[in-house]
Amino acid sequence: MRVALLSNVNIRAVCDELRKINGDLELYVPDGYGLWMQELLGDNSPLVNFSPELLFLILDGSELIRGLSEGEVLGILDTIRSFVDKHTYLHLFVSELDVWCREILPNDVLSRGRLLEWEWNRRIYELSGQRERVHVFKLKELIEREGRKAFYSDKLWYLGGIRYSSYGSNVIAHEIDVLIRSYKRSRKKVLVLDLDNTLWGGVLGEVGLDDIELSDVKEGSRYKDFQRRVKELKDLGVLLAICSKNNESEVMEVFERHEHMVLKREDFVAMRINWEGKVRNIEEIASELNLALDSLVFVDDSPVERELVKRSLPCEVPEFPSDTSKLNDFAWDLYKRYFYVLKVSFEDVKRTEMYLQEKERERLRREAVSLEDYLRSLGMRMKIKRLEEGDVRRAAELTQRTNQFNLTNLRLTEAQVRERLSNPTYSAYIASVEDRFGDNGKVLLAFVRKDVVNGIAEFENLLMSCRVFGRYLEDQFVGFIEDELAEEGFKLIKARYVPTARNKPAEDFFDRLGYKVVLLEGGEKLYELALKDSRERKAFADIEYEG
Repeated sequence: MRVALLSNVNIRAVCDELRKINGDLELYVPDGYGLWMQELLGDNSPLVNFSPELLFLILDGSELIRGLSEGEVLGILDTIRSFVDKHTYLHLFVSELDVWCREILPNDVLSRGRLLEWEWNRRIYELSGQRERVHVFKLKELIEREGRKAFYSDKLWYLGGIRYSSYGSNVIAHEIDVLIRSYKRSRKKVLVLDLDNTLWGGVLGEVGLDDIELSDVKEGSRYKDFQRRVKELKDLGVLLAICSKNNESEVMEVFERHEHMVLKREDFVAMRINWEGKVRNIEEIASELNLALDSLVFVDDSPVERELVKRSLPCEVPEFPSDTSKLNDFAWDLYKRYFYVLKVSFEDVKRTEMYLQEKERERLRREAVSLEDYLRSLGMRMKIKRLEEGDVRRAAELTQRTNQFNLTNLRLTEAQVRERLSNPTYSAYIASVEDRFGDNGKVLLAFVRKDVVNGIAEFENLLMSCRVFGRYLEDQFVGFIEDELAEEGFKLIKARYVPTARNKPAEDFFDRLGYKVVLLEGGEKLYELALKDSRERKAFADIEYEG
């Protein structure tokens, strides 16, 4: 991945540390000092020629405002906005300003630096809300957390224009790494939680509902604050599950009767509250949610349980704080290490609701006379459209996170999705699905590469979220695309299946649709279908084309 760093101070130490953390990055930093504005303004600057996927603009507040009027400082934001609008291949992270006011002023006088700092920070959050590809680098928040005297170095500044101490440079580099990982959609999906001495203090079976530690004051407040943070993770799209050795009826009483429970039963998509081993229960949670074990994070106060799970399963098992006054910090660490997100999508906000709706669908399926009756009773509607700019983020996310129904395992960044959007030899389709229980969001995606001269089209990739497995939606999706290509004059369509450790469910998909295998090599299959051939497909959803 190509990543560029620009700054108005010397950040070589940040770059060196970032290379140690992530050696796979291709980094660009201007050779000269103070060239960041020229890089943004030049149509043929080294930065533009480098074509970074991510650009981090790390600005020192004190240096930025020195010698500039308020209008000049804030005018820089117009330059940044114009740069982003012009260069659609990148995501830009703009730092907050932190101004360390050193002037000697009367007590009741607010410094000019503080005013400019506040206005700049307000405007970059506003810009981030207006532009999908602009994000905030929370430099001021980092400095406030670590302390200015630890973060800055006067000695290094006077010696070589290096504003940040070695410790500060290290913190910045690690924050950049967190943001890169979040951009790549590599976050985990499920937070599995113990209960006793985790979501509340004390052992429920021993002290009873009235005497567990959970309150607004003293010891109980640390657990209530932790629940607040967990609830915030859920609101960002993290799925919550419970794995606890307890009597289920007693736990349900806590959820229903305890006035200080922040988390409710409906916040959890799966619960295993019994006296079985936690390894087995976690395996069942992953199976119930149709997710790989390595997408789970398990939190438990017991070092014995943590070690057993860590030795037995590939899920993440962080250390629980021995000092529970640090639970707030622990929640933040969970967020940064496993669940960090740049912006919240529709799918993020609705994720828990979607999984709970899926349980209702499963109940209906068990009650149905046949699979066909069940599928018809769902009242499904599939909306298909050509991929647009507003779909890029979700499309990239689908390629990065879909494993089981992913025919070629092609993983794309947002920049690579945009490249295909602008390439006339590609057509890309995305589909959302609704039914009587709710909206599943955008769950099907296809990229088709077209050879107009020879009348041949090829599925570069086809994928579908596991949340709509088993409904034959993929059959209708492909059938719609085939009809579109036939109307455009294409005679032959090709497809490919590339086996991976996880996409076995998609192995025979094109065989089922009547495609002919023309090459089989090492498990990889190349298919062809003449578009003139009859193509009857099972259909249980009404299709709406948003062309």
